[in-house]
Amino acid sequence: MISGLCIALVGIAGAVVLPTDTVTLSWIHTVEGTPWEEDYTIRDGALALTRARVKRSGAGMDAPDGAVWAQGWWHYAPLLPPLREVVLANSSFAPGYTVCWVGQCRALSAMIAAGSPVRLATRTCHSNSQQPSD
Repeated sequence: MISGLCIALVGIAGAVVLPTDTVTLSWIHTVEGTPWEEDYTIRDGALALTRARVKRSGAGMDAPDGAVWAQGWWHYAPLLPPLREVVLANSSFAPGYTVCWVGQCRALSAMIAAGSPVRLATRTCHSNSQQPSD
């Protein structure tokens, strides 16, 4: 990584450092059953939400003004400053998040046990960092 920072999943029992500076989070809206995706990258030492997509509108999940319909998704660029962390519910009572990086995807709950929040944050990249396992 150019910045020396990677993206980490930080739970109560530890962290999994992903060997990347970009990830895509995807999930299914628990009420509407609609897929969502968000792309994050490290910018200025924090997480920048660069792109987002939603399959369709519904209860509390309309695409913002300026969103573009393409390839079956509403695409847009959220107007947020870089974030120090993103807290994910990681509930054991709802379908969870999928995390994708460098051409691979895994369920969040397969990397960090479901049932307590997980923080998406930056961490220093180390060659001996805990890597996600199958």
